[in-house]
Amino acid sequence: MATRAKVSVFLVGWILCTAVLAPCGCAREVRMRPDAAGEPAGSREPVRLVFTIEADPAHAAAARAYAEHFRAFGLRADVSVQDRSRIIARARAGVADAWVVGWAGPHPAPLGMAVAKLTTGGAENFTGYANPETDLLLAGLLTRWKPEEKERLARVLQEMLLEELPWVRGAVLPLYDASTPDVTGWVPGPMGGVSLHDARVSGGEGRVTVLLGLARLPPLDPFAPPDPQAGVILRCLFDALVTVGPDGTLLPELAESWEYSPTARELVVKLREGVLFHNGKPLQARDVVFTYTKALEGRVPPGVRVDVFERGEREVVFKFSVPFPGFLELHGLQPVVPAAHYEEVGPERFARAPVGTGPFRFAPGGGGGREVLVRWEGYYGGCPEMPPTGPPGLREVVFRCVPEPERRVEMLLESPGTLAPALGPGEARALEEAGTAVVLSEPGWHAVFLELNCRRPPFDDLRVRLALNLLAVPSGELPGDLAAPGSEGVPLPGALLPGGFGYLGDEIVLPVDPGWGLALLEEAGYLVGGE
Repeated sequence: MATRAKVSVFLVGWILCTAVLAPCGCAREVRMRPDAAGEPAGSREPVRLVFTIEADPAHAAAARAYAEHFRAFGLRADVSVQDRSRIIARARAGVADAWVVGWAGPHPAPLGMAVAKLTTGGAENFTGYANPETDLLLAGLLTRWKPEEKERLARVLQEMLLEELPWVRGAVLPLYDASTPDVTGWVPGPMGGVSLHDARVSGGEGRVTVLLGLARLPPLDPFAPPDPQAGVILRCLFDALVTVGPDGTLLPELAESWEYSPTARELVVKLREGVLFHNGKPLQARDVVFTYTKALEGRVPPGVRVDVFERGEREVVFKFSVPFPGFLELHGLQPVVPAAHYEEVGPERFARAPVGTGPFRFAPGGGGGREVLVRWEGYYGGCPEMPPTGPPGLREVVFRCVPEPERRVEMLLESPGTLAPALGPGEARALEEAGTAVVLSEPGWHAVFLELNCRRPPFDDLRVRLALNLLAVPSGELPGDLAAPGSEGVPLPGALLPGGFGYLGDEIVLPVDPGWGLALLEEAGYLVGGE
């Protein structure tokens, strides 16, 4: 009875939301709410706006570009370069001011990062943003069938987000993977997830060294927000229900087949036989049920319920409270873990010595910025539609942390048997100009923008958040590396991604108006202009 009531409340709310949104037109000009500026600061003595932008090594240049841009208007923006995992922990705890860490995904549809980052309590919503209307709009975008309905909801969502402003506009940039010419057979993957299953190295000992743009190796937690710099490690260790083919379509991996019901309220997945985890235990439906029960927390909109249960040892059933035809596109790449082993050792020990079904297994004895994986002789072979299948060709993969982008390029040019994933446009250009490396673009997307802590000063004040966006440079002239010549960066005015459903590009954007931005900062009680 409680479950039925919960679903009914959602449906009633959705009907009301649809009724409210139905008259939405296609006006191109976005106007802020009359009360968006807030109340005057009163008699408080004006102070200088001071905040720190935290960034991981891969996004330090972008963070410095943002900071330099804001300093030109009299804001004191400092930059602190730290490990990505530490930044995310501080952001989640609400103690970071602002941060740039970049977010990546396998493809722009459906909705890319929007659900996890914008829904109330979303797994990657570290800004504190919360709006029940946004939750309903995202639920509708996931579950509506008719394109015209989805387009209308997408427009309303983007207009609403321009008024809420949980971040400062940025860009979607390409990522690249590169190797020395003697390393062949590797396949670029989304989120830095290079596939090394078919890789070979000529004239060597079957060993490839992978250079990661990290200061130190993060915990290898398959449930953590994806880090493109660590994606290749997880891709070696874990397989998922599906994988992304060369043309961007989903192909079966651990899943042998899958079928949606006619209403898309149920998905039945049949698992492949003969799959073993690295501890020798066979893959069973219970492992998939455990994995998805944990992984979906905070990754579906409030009001959308997903129940997962096993039907025998080789079938998994997903039941949705609303039609969910894009479920596998959004969640099918989740690494699958062994349920019993994970429960026995706990999340922290598992992240230090992970066990998966991937082509390589964890080898103890790493450390000091170095990790080693060895060939898993019991590998089932991988996706049969992406031959060759069977155990991997490499004997060993060594991962080294090289946080400095320039040094990573130098090492790739100097050291045979080397590969580097998730390179930025500048690094890729340097390698292409040298002419001695194989450089391939990754599928998927990589969004770079400045996230703001909306839970405490100064960014709990909408005037301040709006001001920073009004001070931002126009689309196509984003700061620093976000619009470097030849970077192929695409401006990101909102949460929906270029190439994905509902992206409106320049149709719905905030104006660039430094005068208005500075006036808002003064009204909020901050000094502007020179020191």
